[in-house]
Amino acid sequence: MGQLLASLPPEQRAERYRQFAAHAVTKAQETTDPERRADYLTMASGWHAMAVEAERYVRGAIPGEDINLDQDEVAPD
Repeated sequence: MGQLLASLPPEQRAERYRQFAAHAVTKAQETTDPERRADYLTMASGWHAMAVEAERYVRGAIPGEDINLDQDEVAPD
């Protein structure tokens, strides 16, 4: 993993975040400890959220805002 995530282009960063999320889900499925499972799922959720934000950045959306396709307005989350 010798490269910092911040140095990757947003598209590659989003892919890495998705890989981390998938790995955390796999770990959650493998453990029998409910607390550890919850921790892994929390991590997966965080990595997924970061992937979504990176993908939104690529599309030109402002992080933290939703684009309402039915109207010509941008609504905050």
